[in-house]
Amino acid sequence: MRQFVRTFEDSDGTTYVWKYDLDKFSRGPIETTINYPKEFLSDDGKQKNNKIDQKYINPANGKYVGYGRAKSLGLI
Repeated sequence: MRQFVRTFEDSDGTTYVWKYDLDKFSRGPIETTINYPKEFLSDDGKQKNNKIDQKYINPANGKYVGYGRAKSLGLI
């Protein structure tokens, strides 16, 4: 079988669904879906702004840093 689906689940309840079709593309998934738990979404269906999980780009080196490091660097 050259078509299959892989499902991954995080400890916070987020579910990732990766769909593969090796006839179309042999190097990775052709479709990915992320399903968030209800407490992660606001009333309009969009993800809530969670500052602690948000990543920021450090302009000094171009890498992503977490909330605490960005705050100590003065990026926010």
